Amino acid sequence: MERHSKANRIMTSPPDPVFVLRGASAPVTSVTFLEYDGTGKIQRIAAGTQEGQVFIWDLKTRSIVCKWSGHPGSSIVWIHNPVPGKLWTQGRHDSIKLWDITISPPEAESQYPIVDYLGFSQCSLTCLPNGNSLLAVPGPDQVGVTVWDTKTKYKICSLVPQDAKSRGSLMQVIWLNFAEHIQPLIAYESGHISLWDWSNTSLISESRVNDNPICISFHNDSKTGIVGTASEKVFVFRIDNNMSVTIDKEIQITNPGVSSCITRPDGKIFALGGWDSRIRLFSSKKCKPLAVLQYHKKTVECLTFSKCDVEHYGFGYILAAGSSDHGISLWNIFNT
Repeated sequence: MERHSKANRIMTSPPDPVFVLRGASAPVTSVTFLEYDGTGKIQRIAAGTQEGQVFIWDLKTRSIVCKWSGHPGSSIVWIHNPVPGKLWTQGRHDSIKLWDITISPPEAESQYPIVDYLGFSQCSLTCLPNGNSLLAVPGPDQVGVTVWDTKTKYKICSLVPQDAKSRGSLMQVIWLNFAEHIQPLIAYESGHISLWDWSNTSLISESRVNDNPICISFHNDSKTGIVGTASEKVFVFRIDNNMSVTIDKEIQITNPGVSSCITRPDGKIFALGGWDSRIRLFSSKKCKPLAVLQYHKKTVECLTFSKCDVEHYGFGYILAAGSSDHGISLWNIFNT
């Protein structure tokens, strides 16, 4: 457990995971709970691996119920399930695919290209008030982001900063949806955290962290985000109603490298997945460390919280962590 702060000793004996899912034949690089369909509770979870395979586990039987090669030879860096029966996957420098998972084997309904981008940035999907969805895709080249309308399969625009050469590579893009605004937030290798207006391809606001961002997350209700980096530094940023990005705090962790960060749906806790195989939990309001979860033997590559109760795993939000050791740990913690 971390020992640089008294607050780290709030939980002197962190719990074990409630279960560990096995069966993946390669490092688990992306994970998502599947939306429930009329049951009231989540019953399945899906994951993508470094070898391009997709796995779905039934959480009642704790067994794999479906697996297929989604992106042969390409690491799956993003997996997303916005509605029952549909699953999005992204293969690194391959493509993004939308799968119909109601049939066996699943079939790809549509596909979007990744153009000349060789990094690890995930894409991001958001819904518009009119029912359409926007997909933000890494590329063109190493610094751009392309916005697609997934209903019409129309490429709307590409977002490329004017000083692209000084920004280095695109590191991460996520959609923000608050205060009646839906805009992409983009992190660059240079440390810039930039909010864009996709409708006129212009920058709205940006700030900069003094490190290389690896991952970002944002909670729309609290208007607060997290930036994980390649060092021991983690940054907290805020976006106000004027759409201004401000770096609010800097947190120090013991070992360098954060590969994944996520805020719980209720906004009370955020989690960091580390290169050192640990999962660190912090309170969102005061950014105080709550616990360090130790189970995995290798890097924690990906994290996700359930949006509601998960059947057979207790009350509250369940945290799932995928690791390079091929396992997915499930945690029920701080749900009282």
